[in-house]
This record gives sequence, structure tokens and C-alpha cells, in this order.
Amino acid sequence: MGVHRRRRSSRPEAGAAGSQLRGGCVENGCARQRHRPRRPVGSDGCGDLAEWWPARAMIDRPSPIPVAQRTDRDNLTPPPLSNAIDVDAPTIGLAEPVQPVVPAISVCIAVRDRPELLVASIRSVLAGTFNEFEIVVVDDGSTVPAQECLAAAGLLADQRIRLVRQKPSGISAARNTALRIARGRYVTVLDSDDEFAEEALSRIHEFLLATGSAWIYTDYEEIVGDSVRTIRLPSYPSARRMLWSVLARPRLPFKHSGMSIDRELLVRLGGYDEQLSIKVDVELVLRGLAGGVQPVHLAHPVVRFHRHSGGISRRRFAGLTVWFQLINRYRQPRVPGVALIVKTVRASSEIGKWMVSAIGR
Repeated sequence: MGVHRRRRSSRPEAGAAGSQLRGGCVENGCARQRHRPRRPVGSDGCGDLAEWWPARAMIDRPSPIPVAQRTDRDNLTPPPLSNAIDVDAPTIGLAEPVQPVVPAISVCIAVRDRPELLVASIRSVLAGTFNEFEIVVVDDGSTVPAQECLAAAGLLADQRIRLVRQKPSGISAARNTALRIARGRYVTVLDSDDEFAEEALSRIHEFLLATGSAWIYTDYEEIVGDSVRTIRLPSYPSARRMLWSVLARPRLPFKHSGMSIDRELLVRLGGYDEQLSIKVDVELVLRGLAGGVQPVHLAHPVVRFHRHSGGISRRRFAGLTVWFQLINRYRQPRVPGVALIVKTVRASSEIGKWMVSAIGR
């Protein structure tokens, strides 16, 4: 009976290969394979993140968030790493990164320019009665870097403030960047020109815990010049009822600023749609509602919303095209003729609001 000889492999054994690590390389004959550096420290449910430094330092190139599977139509991939750039931080005299306590809420602010409004927005959060929070500021390519205005205001010394600057990539990309580096259980959105009431985060956190909700929206105060009025938003018995209200109601039945969402839920939804430059908040809410997620209404104003004359009316007609796309995508049920009716209602309301704004000016 013949003896079968086992052919000797020309490849080095694992132990041998491991022993050939020299200066970050693996030597194999004449070929050299560069050893890949270790990836940065990660965060549960939010992909690999850069190591965390105090607020006085910048965040270094966060990696994309993991997203749920989606169709080609819903390509919501977060911004590539090349969009994130480093900003030289002031000297902080620390040899090792500080490992902070994980906050309950991450207040996420995306900003481009308007530095004085950003400072007021951040100060409104810091002045609150709730302490288990962090503030994540994403500077989406401001002409004057947000770092400069925050340093001038003396805010960079606060370790609860985390700042990242990226090339101009749009509001959706900026919010996705904030989502990637947020560490809180909940993400609370605050527009850079809005302010929180003193008890805002306390009420939000208590309501989240009391109801067990993963997504809430709140009433708000609308400020136009010296005039202040409280806007009371409706509550809905089902996600489907709210979806139709979003599509057809003249005034949106929610306010994005002040909205709080479980971070893991927001990651599973895929973050914000970077294919859109406007109505990104509407698209996110509709996507959640279409998936059966029911936002719960906190019937108390926690946000002061500054309405700027002219800014919204100029986008009415551009927004109509996006509205029509959203109606086609999210209307339920898909009965022939329903989309046309909803589009007609939406167009009438947008034109009506534009006319009111024009007359007011």
C-alpha cells in the first residue's frame, strides 16, 4: 500500500508569521504587507469612534454609523471619512484621553455660521437644571470656525461640550456626524438658532423614563421679533394617523428642534437622508412612522424657536418638489388617485403660506 505524503505548504505557519512582525510590517520573502493600525475606540451601537477628548479638543474623524439594510432609493449612507477634518485644538495639558461618564442625553447641534446664535443656544443648555448631558456641536464648514466663537465666549473649557468641524457637507451629513459621536442613550436635537427653557432637559428625561418612549416631540414657543406665542401640537393615537397628518396638514404636527430619540433606534433607522438638502426632518419622521414607530407628544413647550422673516418663504417652492417625492414614497395605502389629492392639498397650503409671508413683508 502506497504512502501518501502530505504536501508541505509554502506559506508560513501562523506562529511564524506572527513572529515576523517588525515595525508594523509582516515580512514574507520579498513581499511586505503593511500591518493595519488599530481602529479607534468604539461606542456601542454607533460604530467605531475616535478616542474621546475633553471639550477643549476636537473629535478625530469619526467612522460611519452602522445602518439598517435599505433599498437603493433610500441611500442614506453617512458622510465619508474624507468630509471630517482635524482642527488644531488649544493646548490642554493632558497626556491621556479623559474617559467621561456616559451621559443620559446627547444634545446635538449642527451649525454653519451664525456664531452668536450658536453661543446663545449652547448657553441655554448649560443653564438648565439637568446635568446628565453632553453637547455635540458639528461645524459644517462655517466661514468663521465655531471653535473661535466658542473660545471667545469661554465655552471650550466646559468638558461637556464636544466639537467637530467638517467640510461643508449639508445639514443631513452634519447631523449624521453628530449621531456617530454621540454617546448618550437619547439624542436630543437643538437647532443652532433655538434655545432651551431652563427645565427642558429635565422634563424631557423625566417624560422619556415615565412613558418608556423611544421617540418624543414637544410643544414650543415661537418668537417673532418681540412677540412670543406658545405652539401646542396635536397628539395621535397611531403612527398611521400621524403619517397622514404630516403629509397633508398645513402646519407640521411636530417640531424637530427639541425632539428626542433613542440613539440606537435612530441608528437602526439609518440616520438622516443625505440625498436631501431640505425637509430632512420631515423625511426622517415619515420613515419612522412608515416603519410603525409612534412618537409620543410631550405637551409642554421646552424650546424657544426664533422665526426669521423671509428665510422659510424663499424655500416654499423648492420644498414642493421634495414634498411630492415624500408623498409618493410614504403615502399609505397606495390607492390610485390618493397621491394626487394629497399633493394638491400640500401645494395649496405651501402656496397659501408663501402668500401670507409675502403680504406680511
